[in-house]
Amino acid sequence: ISAHKNWIWSIEYLPEGERVVTCSYDNTVRIWDVGKGEQEGTSMVHKDWVLGLAVTRDGKRILSGEDGRIKAWDVETHKIETEVRTSHTGAVRCIALSPDDQLAASGGEDGNVEIREMKESGGIKHLMRVDAGNRVLSLCFSPNGKKLACAVNNRTTRVFLIRIYDVGSGQPVLGPIEAHTALINCILWSRDGSQLFSASSDHTIRCWDPETGGPVGEPWMGHTGCVYCLALSSSNGTLASASEDGTIRFWDAHSGVQVREPLQHTKSRQHAVAFSPSGEFVASGGLDGKLSIWRVPWWDETQKQVMAMFTYLPTLLLTVFIATDPSSLAR
Repeated sequence: ISAHKNWIWSIEYLPEGERVVTCSYDNTVRIWDVGKGEQEGTSMVHKDWVLGLAVTRDGKRILSGEDGRIKAWDVETHKIETEVRTSHTGAVRCIALSPDDQLAASGGEDGNVEIREMKESGGIKHLMRVDAGNRVLSLCFSPNGKKLACAVNNRTTRVFLIRIYDVGSGQPVLGPIEAHTALINCILWSRDGSQLFSASSDHTIRCWDPETGGPVGEPWMGHTGCVYCLALSSSNGTLASASEDGTIRFWDAHSGVQVREPLQHTKSRQHAVAFSPSGEFVASGGLDGKLSIWRVPWWDETQKQVMAMFTYLPTLLLTVFIATDPSSLAR
């Protein structure tokens, strides 16, 4: 069984915590059974790179996006329920679901945001289109589902902004916030709605007040490469970050102070990270196509830290490594 043959772009845990969903530059979405150490069922195939990924809270549907299209998949059968041709004129860069799973938002390379209604019948109905101005690399609904935060990037003018919109009207309610000096790759709301986090190619993470747009403290320093992805633990107390420097770092979500030592995956850049629902594990993946499952450093120091690693080999075998020494992953 093969793992991904190209970049892992995004990772999501299914709600029961036993399976992980990944999407990749190899044009596929895949589900992994962490306990069995193998891919579950067949790959869900797109015609192009899969950059957008979201999983419903009930764990029954996966949404994935490619060049102008969004597909909804049944988690158990891996079959397409719905396929939507969006009005995005380029790649669908990101997908976000509202907390009640009633709405799906997509951000595009074309600078537009589209909001759709998720029907109980499985259909996806277009509601509105919002012009964010430039390429949208990340989206996140507020915890109450009433606002949508967008990371808007213009490489030509070197302007990198956060904009917040009212979901009901599509009108801007905050911003633009001039947030970083390079691409904003990820934006994430805290579970209580009091903080908004952003990760950037300027090597920093920042925290913002989503009511005023003001910065909360100084930029969080530590990574030596682009920061691509953020994830919050179920307790809301710890933020994980994935970076070009090959590490997964942990931060106190309130103070911005690093927690424990970073996880050194390999020399390959890490593009995605996700906490398990219990908060005991994180899944990470990146440029080399490997998916790794780690026990977080503070959970139980008597247990193995590296739980499993899935990797693509030319022989199309799925290999799983169990190790107590994280340095063994660099081999």
